[in-house]
Amino acid sequence: MHEAIEEFVERMGLMLETEGLSRIAGRLVGFLMVHPEAYSLDELAEQLKVSKASISTNARHLEEHRVLERTSNPGDRRDYYRMKPDVWQGMLRTAQNRWDAMRELFTTTAAALPDDLEVAKARLIEAEQVHLLMIDGVERMLERWSRLREEREAAGERAVRSPNERSPDGASEE
Repeated sequence: MHEAIEEFVERMGLMLETEGLSRIAGRLVGFLMVHPEAYSLDELAEQLKVSKASISTNARHLEEHRVLERTSNPGDRRDYYRMKPDVWQGMLRTAQNRWDAMRELFTTTAAALPDDLEVAKARLIEAEQVHLLMIDGVERMLERWSRLREEREAAGERAVRSPNERSPDGASEE
């Protein structure tokens, strides 16, 4: 593995560990992010120098969270994993669903509280409003992302420009 990729994989493990994933899951995301092909559990365990059981557990967890997809090959009983092509959209949709469930909890609880619990009710309503803003903000971002991808594909571009970069004609992407 190239030294820069090895460092990236290790740093992703550490970064995603701070986000609540296991370090192995973070390393798995890092590895598959820079390798577009699908890998078997054995291959992933060898590349990441960890047990096959650990890779299997973490790969299933990441599959449940729409980060990885499991594939197979005809005549081969092994499972293979790769990053989902729409990984960012899937992860953000999962977050939106969580936020909406929390928003619903805040809404129903605030409605059920008596008026004498004014402070509690106000905090729940504020939390509901914040979650509505997050859901809406992510929805707008996903719409923008979809437009950018469509434009890139229509132009035959493979690489993604940063939304902060200027387009070839010098106009802002905004």
